Amino acid sequence: MRLSLAFTVPSLLVACGGDDTTTMADAAENGFVPPGVTLKANMEVSADVWQEIGPADLSCLGTPSSDPATTQDITLTTKVTDFQSGNAVPGTMVTAFPGITYMSPFAGTPVTADSMAMVSIVIPTGTKRYGFQMVNTTSALPTFLLNQIVDPANVTNRMTMDPSKIQSVSKVTAATLNALIGQTRIEGTGVVAGALRDCQKHEISGFIATVSSTPATATSIPGGEAYYFDAAVGLPVRHNQQAYASADGLYMIIQLPATNPKGYVQMWGFPTDADLAKGMTGLKLISELEVPILGDNVITGSYEPLRL
Repeated sequence: MRLSLAFTVPSLLVACGGDDTTTMADAAENGFVPPGVTLKANMEVSADVWQEIGPADLSCLGTPSSDPATTQDITLTTKVTDFQSGNAVPGTMVTAFPGITYMSPFAGTPVTADSMAMVSIVIPTGTKRYGFQMVNTTSALPTFLLNQIVDPANVTNRMTMDPSKIQSVSKVTAATLNALIGQTRIEGTGVVAGALRDCQKHEISGFIATVSSTPATATSIPGGEAYYFDAAVGLPVRHNQQAYASADGLYMIIQLPATNPKGYVQMWGFPTDADLAKGMTGLKLISELEVPILGDNVITGSYEPLRL
């Protein structure tokens, strides 16, 4: 469904964590300011080289979900790698679970990645969406990967390698935030990150992101700050360098207080020039996913246009 923002500019500023004296400059600091562009689809033509291919395909936005449930147990074999370097992360404990219910793992998990960082997990019959939790106390922050789906086209003899890799976020990467964005992650707070893709699985640029305490409307959780990636280097940068998502569709939101047990990750944008011309009233909710907020954990996910 296409949901418009249920607030005016002044209420946006309050929702972004301010008060009656909040200014637009303050709102700019948390990375949730309406972009000056429409949503575009992009593709990576070579490593860190992106090409815009036209307007984002949002034809599935607001349509019924077509998630197929697995009709048999599927053995998934995948590799744990580091988000930034791509290096293998052996010894990682991997738990898989239905939906976002990480406290109710699939039978047989957690399993420990072998010396090549490979793991095999059984996805049981009847599963639609599922997620992973990756724990490696030596080198990485506990990292979740949510909103995965078993694609029947990629299943052979009850086995799949889709996704072929799952990525954790290293402690080294977390420690570089100050150099990248001028922020040091506050101990005990949560991090949410991910990429948004359109109905053709192309990365979307031009959106802004927030974690809301309410579904369907942007009631940004105070403290949370969104940052967007420079597609040419694959790293987050300051707001004055990237005020909205670039061609790689990547974002992250840091400093989320763990006092909020859950939130709704939302992406907002202008699908068309006509929407852009309307200003705030033309800003549309493009994607939303309920996630847990856990201190000193990174919650990542695969994001797509919002379905019914």
